[in-house]
Formats: sequence, structure tokens, C-alpha cells
Amino acid sequence: MNSMKKLIAVGAFALLVLTPAALAQIPEASVLPVDEPLMVGKTLLQPGTYTIQLVPGFSNRNIVQVRSQDGQTIHATVLTVPHQLSPGEELPNTMFVFYPAVAGEPRALRTWFAADAVSNGGHDIVYEESRAVLLARAANTRVVTYADNVAEADFGTADLRVVTPEQTYETYTVTEPRIAQTQIAEARPRELPATAGKTPLIALLGLVAVAGAVV
Repeated sequence: MNSMKKLIAVGAFALLVLTPAALAQIPEASVLPVDEPLMVGKTLLQPGTYTIQLVPGFSNRNIVQVRSQDGQTIHATVLTVPHQLSPGEELPNTMFVFYPAVAGEPRALRTWFAADAVSNGGHDIVYEESRAVLLARAANTRVVTYADNVAEADFGTADLRVVTPEQTYETYTVTEPRIAQTQIAEARPRELPATAGKTPLIALLGLVAVAGAVV
């Protein structure tokens, strides 16, 4: 009888320890519909349907990939920083927030709020300095930026600054408030992503089956 209790305890412990680890492998992901040319980082996306997915890796910044709808082709690899909600700021009723249009330039993605976000707030897209200056002036807000010559491989260590509408520069800090009003795009339903793999679910079902067999 004691051996049976020990086996049950071991099974329950395995469920508690392994289940969060399995679920943690599911990244934030959303469907990204594009109905006109759209800048995301350094990449100009043409009209179509894409998936946007978080690639965790840094404490104060993250990499986001824009992929084909089937997830097989990477169209863009983008640096983002956390969009920390300011006091009184509410989560918008949309997953995607855009910068105002700049004359002669395509629209640019500003912030992505994943429907299944495990982080607070959303992900602000970081743009190279030459484009960030235009966006800051058009939106009358401060924009996080990096030097024009920074390569994707250096996103994790690139020096980040904040450019103001007056084209002055400030030091970027993770806790800086976002005080400017955001131009909200048309509301889109915060749908659950269809791009996550089934491996964590299969692992979870397997653990449940093992625990059931032990019982």
C-alpha cells in the first residue's frame, strides 16, 4: 500500500513540474493580416496573411519573427522592447497598433499585443534611426531606435536610444513610461493563434496517461 502511495506521489509531482515546462515552450503568436504594404522593422511586407511569433531570448528586449501563414518561411526578424502600460493606459481592443502614415512612406507597425501574451503589455517594434526619426515626428511621440548599420545578429547587444519628435536623443530604459496617445488601428478580434505546435499538448496528455496508469 505504501509503495502505491509513493508511485502516486511521484506521478503527481511529475505533472506539477513538467506541465509548466511543456506549456512554456508555446511562444506568443498571432495571425497578422496585411492589406497594404507594411513596414515591420527593416522589412516591407506585401499584402497577404502572415503569422507573427515571439522568439524569447533577452530580459529587456525580444526577437519577433514574421512568417508565412504555414510558418515555413521567415519574412522578417525584428527587434522589440516591452510596451509597459502607463498608469491609466488600457489594453487596446486590437492586437496591432500602427504609426500614423508618413507621406511617401508605407505604414509601419508600432506595437503588437499577442492574444495569449505571457508578458505584461505588448511588444514595441524597434526601428533603425533613419526611420525612427520620421515616425517620431509623424506620431509626435518618442521612438526606441538603434543605429542604421546594426545587423540582425547584433540585436541582442545593440545600443538602444530614444528619439524624440524634436530629433533629440535620450537614454533608453526598460521602465520608461509610454505617455503619448496611441493611434489605434481598426479593432480586430483578439483571436487565439493557430500556429502553436501540438508537442506540449501531446506531452501533457502523455503525463496524464502515465499518472492514470499509476493510479
